[in-house]
Amino acid sequence: MQDFLELMVSATASGCIYALVALAYLLVARPTGIINFAVGEWAALGAFAGYVAFSVLSLPYAVGMALVLAVMFCAGWLTERLLVHPLILRQAPPLAAVLVLLGLLVVMRELLSLAFGPDPYSVPPGLGFGRFELGPVGGSTQSLFIICTTLAVFGAAWVFFERSLTGKSFSAVALNRRAAALMGIHLARVTSLSFAGAAMVAGLAGLLVAPMTSAHYLMGLPLAIQGFTALVIGGAQRVSGALFGGLVLAFAEQLTVRYVPVAAGLSLGVPLVVLIIFLLFKPEGLTGKRQGHA
Repeated sequence: MQDFLELMVSATASGCIYALVALAYLLVARPTGIINFAVGEWAALGAFAGYVAFSVLSLPYAVGMALVLAVMFCAGWLTERLLVHPLILRQAPPLAAVLVLLGLLVVMRELLSLAFGPDPYSVPPGLGFGRFELGPVGGSTQSLFIICTTLAVFGAAWVFFERSLTGKSFSAVALNRRAAALMGIHLARVTSLSFAGAAMVAGLAGLLVAPMTSAHYLMGLPLAIQGFTALVIGGAQRVSGALFGGLVLAFAEQLTVRYVPVAAGLSLGVPLVVLIIFLLFKPEGLTGKRQGHA
């Protein structure tokens, strides 16, 4: 029983990572309609930025985390300004931006490989190496840190979208960009902030998962697949859907690897199978509503 409970803690922590990557997708897709598959490479950039901040510069964790988030904010903002904004000005279809961001994925991966080489790098955990025990439930302190940080991020995202004027402008742009512009909402600012915020969330996911998996230049693609699958599972209409989808995917993945005779190296196939099932039978996700047909 204790082994099963520890598996649940580990799955919850993994689900929180997937949920953060799904939230990064959602922050861009909601106001722009663009699926940004470069979020996985943003997560890898956050992991390597954490390595530099903590292992190279030896900064205190709070200072290093703030520095990583600042770097990711700049990375997301520059991505929108240099690559996406010119396409919007030319009224290019969303597919053009998706293809450009796929190109960015390849470029970022190669740049990380050139800068850090093929070897993995260890990143220190936020609460140190250790365990926590809460009655029969136990696990690594990094898992606890991931869960608490993710809940704080999703709480802040809910307050932003539901209680702040800027968050409501994001929702207005998502509903109708033209009408939002006529109401005085600055579309370019909303788009820039959506990319900057998504980069910060994705970089945070990479920073949190790096102590458990190490920072490696190939870590972005699995996170991109898992995060996108989590978004499809939960539904792209609500912030809570990203969290719910990440948890569902992680539990399905880890329970399959633990109790089904499947090689651990094939665990990446679980999100792909789940993704296909949801796209075929429930494309609106678990928290979305099926659109009626005319």
